[in-house]
Formats: sequence, C-alpha cells, structure tokens
Amino acid sequence: MLRWRRVEISGGALLMLAALYYLDGQGVLPLALLACALHEAGHWLAIRALGGRITALRLTCVGAEMRLSARYPLGYAGQCIAALAGPCANLAAAWAAARTGTEWGYCFAGLNLALGVFNLLPAAQLDGGRVLWCALALLAGRARADRFVPALSAALAAGLVCGALALVWQGRGNLSLLLTALWLLAAPAAGNMRMERLG
Repeated sequence: MLRWRRVEISGGALLMLAALYYLDGQGVLPLALLACALHEAGHWLAIRALGGRITALRLTCVGAEMRLSARYPLGYAGQCIAALAGPCANLAAAWAAARTGTEWGYCFAGLNLALGVFNLLPAAQLDGGRVLWCALALLAGRARADRFVPALSAALAAGLVCGALALVWQGRGNLSLLLTALWLLAAPAAGNMRMERLG
C-alpha cells in the first residue's frame, strides 16, 4: 500500500489501474479518472462546507473511501448533502461536457452520467444507499436502517446479477454489468452506515 499524507492507495487499486491502462485502446481512462476525481471533489467540498473534516482518503480497486473525523460529525442532513454532492458534481460535469458538442465532450458526459447515476442506486456501498440510510435512521431509527438498507442492497444486487446473466445469455450484454452486480452482491455493506465512508 502506498501512503502520502492522508492518502492511501491499495495494491489492488494499482493493479486495477495497470490493467485498465493496458486494456484502454481508445484513451478513455484519463477521462474516467477525471470523472472519478470530480465525484470525490464534490464530496470533499460539501464535507468542508458543512464543517466536517476528512482524516483519510483511501483508494481501493472498488472506489474511494473518505474517513471522516469523529470530532467534527455531520448530522443526517449534512450526511445526505455530502453523499449527494459527488453524483451532483458528475451530473453537472455531464451537462457542461455535453454542451461542447465535441466527441470528447460526449464521451466525458457519458462517463460522468454513468458514474453519477450508478452512485445514486440505493445500495449500501453507494451514495444512494447512504442517503437512504440517513433518511430511514431519521424517520425510523438506526436499528431499522441498519437492517433494511443491507437487505435492499442484497436484493438489488441479486436482481442486477440475474438481469446481467440474462443479457449475457442472450448475447446482448457485456461482462461489465455482471462484474459490477457481482461486486455489489459480494462487497460487504458498509458496516457503519453512519458516514465513516464517502465515495
């Protein structure tokens, strides 16, 4: 693992980047990394604006994790705003890039749109799941939110796996959706849904 100040990069992230670089025949990887950076910058700016502090940023093969300081907690509303800021940054970048009318702009818009919308899915590992957890914790209590969101995440992931397998079986899909669905199914739901992670 590489460490530089508050940033950690796992070996898995480095291997994934190397594999993506090797497979990237069209030069899309830099645009995808820029879209990811905009996503994380959206989270970071919202956290700072709300008075929170980030103690560490960890890059793994499945995304980024921001660890928040317990000394500067965010309330449920603040957690929702911080979670939504990443997808909102991507959607704003998609809108701006599409207005350029260039091939590069459309490609960048598509990457941002895909990243922003995907992160809004109500899975515990994603920003949409975080927002759902906060809303449920506020309305029904943390215990119910801790039970409901992981169960919904598992059901959503299982549905995506079935859909992806059906598309692959019919020859109309690629393995990206299947791998993503399997990751959602296999990845542990955030054990502490009370905002130790943003990404």
